[in-house]
Amino acid sequence: MKNVAECKELIDRLFCRDEAQFGGYTLVGDPEIVVPERLVRATLNRRTETHGHDAYQLTVFLQITGLAGELWEHTARNLLRVGALNHPALPQIAMGKFVPNEDIAFTLTRERGKPINIDHTVAWARRAPRRALEHFSKLLDALNELHSAGIIHRNLTAASLNTHVIDVWDPDRVEIVLSRFEMSTLMGNVIRTVGAGSSPDTVAEVRQFYTAPSGIQAERHLAFLAPELHSYLFDEHTSVRRDWVSTDVYGLGATAWEWFCGRIPDVLPEPYAEVRQAGAADRKDALARLQRAMVSHLATAKLPEALAHVLRRMMEPHPDSRWTAYTAAKHLDENWQQIQAHWAGPDEKTPRLVAFMPDESVQMLYEERQWIRRSPATPAGRDELQFFLERELEDAELVHSERGALGYATGPEDRLKEAQWVLIGQRAVWFCAVLYDPVPMTNTRKHFEQVLVIKYLRDKDITMELVTAKRRRRIESPLQLIPFRPGQDMSKVVEGRRSWADLQEEVRGHAGSDTLNEMYLRSLQFLLNYQRVVLQARSYPFRVVETAHQQGTVTIEFDEDADAERRHANPMLAAYALDERRRPRFGDFFTGLDGEREGKATLLNVVRRSSTREPYFGGSGVTAVFREYVDPQTIRVTVQGAGTIPRTGWIRHVDDGGSGPQLDRQERGLALLRAQPLLIESLRAPFSFDLGRGRWIDPHPKEGEVDFGPTTRKLIERMLGTHPLFALQGPPGSGKSTLTAAAVRRNLAVEQGARILVTSQSNHTLDGLARKLIQQQGPRTLILRETPTDREDEVRDELVRSHTLTHLTRSVRDASTKLLRARLARKSYEHPPYADAPYPRDLVELGARWWIDLPNLPPLEEARRELAEQWLKHITSNQLELSERIRSGASVVLATCSIAATINDGRWDPRDLFDWVIVEEAAKAWSTEVIVPLVLGVRWTLIGDHLQLGPHREEELEAFLDSLRGHRDPLVALEYEQKDDHLKALRLFQQIFADKTERDYQQMDSAVGRIEKQFRMDKTIAEPVSRAFYPRVPPREENGLPVSFLETEWYKPHDLTAPHFLRGRSLVWVDTSGCEGFGDEPRWRNMGEVDLVDRIAQWMQPSSAPPDRLDDDGSLAVLTPYKAQLDLLGGRDSLRGREYTVHSFQGREADRVIVSLVRSTADPSGRIERNVGHVGRRELINVLMSRAKRLLVVVGDLQHFATYGGEHWATVTKVLRHYGTVVSADEVGRS
Repeated sequence: MKNVAECKELIDRLFCRDEAQFGGYTLVGDPEIVVPERLVRATLNRRTETHGHDAYQLTVFLQITGLAGELWEHTARNLLRVGALNHPALPQIAMGKFVPNEDIAFTLTRERGKPINIDHTVAWARRAPRRALEHFSKLLDALNELHSAGIIHRNLTAASLNTHVIDVWDPDRVEIVLSRFEMSTLMGNVIRTVGAGSSPDTVAEVRQFYTAPSGIQAERHLAFLAPELHSYLFDEHTSVRRDWVSTDVYGLGATAWEWFCGRIPDVLPEPYAEVRQAGAADRKDALARLQRAMVSHLATAKLPEALAHVLRRMMEPHPDSRWTAYTAAKHLDENWQQIQAHWAGPDEKTPRLVAFMPDESVQMLYEERQWIRRSPATPAGRDELQFFLERELEDAELVHSERGALGYATGPEDRLKEAQWVLIGQRAVWFCAVLYDPVPMTNTRKHFEQVLVIKYLRDKDITMELVTAKRRRRIESPLQLIPFRPGQDMSKVVEGRRSWADLQEEVRGHAGSDTLNEMYLRSLQFLLNYQRVVLQARSYPFRVVETAHQQGTVTIEFDEDADAERRHANPMLAAYALDERRRPRFGDFFTGLDGEREGKATLLNVVRRSSTREPYFGGSGVTAVFREYVDPQTIRVTVQGAGTIPRTGWIRHVDDGGSGPQLDRQERGLALLRAQPLLIESLRAPFSFDLGRGRWIDPHPKEGEVDFGPTTRKLIERMLGTHPLFALQGPPGSGKSTLTAAAVRRNLAVEQGARILVTSQSNHTLDGLARKLIQQQGPRTLILRETPTDREDEVRDELVRSHTLTHLTRSVRDASTKLLRARLARKSYEHPPYADAPYPRDLVELGARWWIDLPNLPPLEEARRELAEQWLKHITSNQLELSERIRSGASVVLATCSIAATINDGRWDPRDLFDWVIVEEAAKAWSTEVIVPLVLGVRWTLIGDHLQLGPHREEELEAFLDSLRGHRDPLVALEYEQKDDHLKALRLFQQIFADKTERDYQQMDSAVGRIEKQFRMDKTIAEPVSRAFYPRVPPREENGLPVSFLETEWYKPHDLTAPHFLRGRSLVWVDTSGCEGFGDEPRWRNMGEVDLVDRIAQWMQPSSAPPDRLDDDGSLAVLTPYKAQLDLLGGRDSLRGREYTVHSFQGREADRVIVSLVRSTADPSGRIERNVGHVGRRELINVLMSRAKRLLVVVGDLQHFATYGGEHWATVTKVLRHYGTVVSADEVGRS
């Protein structure tokens, strides 16, 4: 590809035509041939782009084969990891592919802004040196991130930057971004191999990589290139060039030199002119003199000495003597205040004010953390606290937390949200709010912008997402700490003091940087807000009406005034509470809870009402017991244990206590998501890189692996090779967990040292997957099942329980102790294999389980013996450290979505993320739940089935959104207008598969895949499920029935000999149509079906396995969609413990399943819901019909469901009539 026309044709064919493989873009201008036949760049615009200030930078590397392809894959992985950090000085990667049939690879990055105007930038930096220093610091940090990821820019000069204006009213407020490093690994490979022996034309072509871009004089551009490049660029006979990461450091240092010293031609006109006038033979020496003059000028440039020192060390002539980006950034950070003070005006040196509340600090700092020795409630303690805070915040940085301390601290929600301004101290992060005073007799406040008041704190090591936030500003002058008590008059204190507004504006996140991503985040935030509203609505304000002395009964009534005040402050809560079906009346709500307890006491949390509108149950309170319903607004309770019911307070069900912390974890997950645009983009509009290139496929399974067929092995290859996101649809019984375990095993075999997080919404599914992982991986792979230590014994699977932290620590300790003691017992004169005194067999087997060949290890001598003795003492006395080592060293960590937030005690480090996060049951979970584990990794796989049950109570959310139509509050009405966006965000997994075709499931670079074979169900049972719910696209029919992509190869006949109508039949519908005694009743129960199901279960021979042995042959489960019917079924001895609702049984299976459908009353004029209720939903039918392995018996009115159940029941009954057996209930009753 030698000319622009050929390059344009390639780009047009791949990116711009209607049928282009990566279409949707338009070419802006002509492509740039950077190196002929090697590297091409171009600018693209996306046709549907809504934010015009971002362009796409396309970098195409030609002739990619063999090693070059592997280099591209390595670079692409590193780019994805860097992209996950959301650094403001780095572009976002949008796509990357290796296209083998074209012998090319490319990356597409969304680059903020346009190429920098170097002269304009120098003038800006001279005019605003403190802002320039901020951007220099960010660029240094960005360069450090690249180098840490193994990426070298190789051509970092002033022309390698992009810039865009943040505020059109203030052109000096800009973002500066590094660009043009995307394919640097490949470029480096070319540069290194072009040297001695290469033709002059080839050398000249590659040297073009370093030539000056348009808009800058060649000699000025050369001044930015490090001295180690000079020989490569100017010597006639060049040698192969070596790479130094510090070459990039020089380029950035020289760029910053111009920012702070001025244009090179203006500051050093004579040495600059020498370079310009030098011939080819002398240019190298002239350039070296110019660069020495630049370094010498720093001594007289009147710059802050610390800054001059940083630039001097960044521009050292020898690359080995030059500072790294990390060292330069660290030195800049350590001297920040000194450098900033150099340019500060007199007013800017006045300390900023931070208020602290001594009384509020007693518990946090004195009692709990013991960071001070005296109580702040005393004068001496207050002085000590002030001195402590002055030291703690001496070098503080300011960060913005959009949702305040919500998700980080506990307290009333409105107070948590106010604390948006975070001071990063030496030990902790301090959540602050702008100080305000309420204006008497109004709902307004008077704010004091000059004072931040400390409200909450969290330890620094568990808030790393705030500590490492890229939008942060160091406080340029010491802070003045002042004690403060609520109600104190601060008007005199703040006179003449500096406002925090300027710094707040600098660190505040700016919406609109990506409109589509912001809209997606807004929908996620709405989902979280909705869940909080639902939880808030379950807390009721009350006042005591009467205290009876007999048995301590207290009568309490709903406090409408207090509730109205809360609803007035929260329009969303007010809208939710309008419907009594959503928020029942006070007495009805607690009576309903009592009815669900089936004779057990209904426990309630009670707290005293404080000055806040929202209840806070985290403080001291009492536990009450519901006793009696009085009327819709009144109930009677008694106190359990110590304490008394307060005169006014808040009351809620005790089970709601765990919901708040779960929502806080989701809140924090959403905060972390905001900092990861690559993940947001992947979820909103999935894209993928095929980084497999065939290396994952293995036609022959290794020892211990499942022997999958070629189609499934290809799917595993795609699962392992697709980055950053892959979504896998697994229909019922398709072996999702078996396939996942095999993929994890293959991944760890190839990428040793990788860390994988495996999560699921439910413990049951997680433990099933954990068992398979443990069985396949073997003892050498450290697998940790994360769960709270006080709940480890609730892990029912014994094998999985042995991998919880406490049990694993004990196992490692015991094995290490036994093996070490055995080795220490050997004398120096003994020799392996110790035939005269062999090790006991059980000890040899223990060593073998840990890959230790005990009989062939020599005795420990001298230093090793001493080290072993010390380690033995340490391991038996310090189990906490051993547990931490296990946690940090585990190759596979298993946790539920919610518990994933507590991994490493909630610590989050952007440089220590999981290499791969796998989420099972992704279709069932709310998107806000799924996000919690996803933000902990840099590559993500979602597994589920969107054609089965979706997010819990999603229909209630949809109904609530419908109720907001035309709401008088425009902000509340807006949620209805954005209903579609909110529901798409909720159904995250389902949306990934929207509009996908058969081709999408087969392509190697597609973000979606599906399993097309099921192994659970007998072939006859599988027919209605596969044909009704998993048809081919576009649809096809065979014998009048839909054709499915889901295959089943074998039959699994059951062994029942009785009852006779089940003998030899795996799919039976017991039809109650036209039979007496099978009518349904309101609240939906059907006693006739209960009796029939009971008899069928009793007649089964051989008898069914015990109820708690679902994995055994002959296991029996009874399913029904209705709670009232469930209670009736559970009342029968033969069915007790076997009864389940449909929702509770998803993800489980049984050998034999009986389904009771209940509904039979027809309403020909009504909708599906009026005839069959929620049983008409596709996903619920799917689950009902797909739980049985060898026998499925459906009890219900066949004609009713075929006629009034909707299209899905119509298809199911049609297929069942064709493949299964229909038996009349009357015939069964006569058996």
